[in-house]
Amino acid sequence: VRPPGYPSSPVGFVLGVDLLHIFPLEGATFLCPADVTDPRTSQRILEVLPGGRADVILSDMAPNATGFRDLDHDRLISLCLTLLSMTPDILQPRGTFLCKTWAGSQSHRLQRRLTEEFQNVRIIKPEASRKESSEVYFLATQYQGRKGAVKQ
Repeated sequence: VRPPGYPSSPVGFVLGVDLLHIFPLEGATFLCPADVTDPRTSQRILEVLPGGRADVILSDMAPNATGFRDLDHDRLISLCLTLLSMTPDILQPRGTFLCKTWAGSQSHRLQRRLTEEFQNVRIIKPEASRKESSEVYFLATQYQGRKGAVKQ
C-alpha cells in the first residue's frame, strides 16, 4: 500500500504469520493462528503470496521461555532453521532473510546454513536492544539457494 503523498515509495504485500490472533492492520494480511513448524502453514503462505514468492522473510518469533537459557536458545535456533528450510519454496532469488535469535552455543549452526544459501550474512544488534540482552539478528541478503544443491 502506497502512503499518500509518497508517489515514489515502494509498493508491497505484507503477510504476517503468528500463533496468536493479530488485530487487523491496514495494508497487511495475516495468517493466524498459524504455526511455521506445521507444513500446512507453508502451503497457506504460498497460496496467499502474490506470485507465490516473497522478497523478504523477516522473523522475530521466539519460543515461550522456559527460564533455561541454553534450552530456550536451542529452541529458537530450531525455529529459525525451520523457517530457513522454507526459503527454497517461498523466497525470491536475491531475496533477504532476517531472523531474531539469542546469541549462544548453537548460533554457528544457523550462521553456517545461512552462508550456504545467501551471498552476504551478518549479525546485527539493534540499538533499541538492551546491552545486557543476548538478542541479535542474522541478516542474510542475496538468496542464491543452497550451494551445491541440484535445482529441479
